Amino acid sequence: MQPGQGAVPYTPQQPVVTGHPVSVGMGVPVAGQFFPPTSAMVALILACLSFVTCGICFSIPAVIMAGQALQITGSMPNHPEHGTAQAAQVVGWINIALFVIAIGIWILLFGGLAVLGLAGA
Repeated sequence: MQPGQGAVPYTPQQPVVTGHPVSVGMGVPVAGQFFPPTSAMVALILACLSFVTCGICFSIPAVIMAGQALQITGSMPNHPEHGTAQAAQVVGWINIALFVIAIGIWILLFGGLAVLGLAGA
């Protein structure tokens, strides 16, 4: 064959990519967004345990810890533990209210029995 005649040798073509690269989020925070750690989860665990165990012994520390966590999360928008801190505070206050109501009922019950016992003597 003469030069310039015949089949052209195969040269692979590289794919051409146009446009801008796209990044897909996989649940990892964007670089530069640092949220300080809080004790919101510990407060929520204490608040939930207060229903099952000692009542007010766990709920008061839970409310205090949740308040501190809310101060931290309130100063930073979109903090991931803000909802957890709010839930811990609500559950802690509900348990404190239930404890106070139970003590009030206990005082009324035994106070009433004492009055009835003294009136009958």
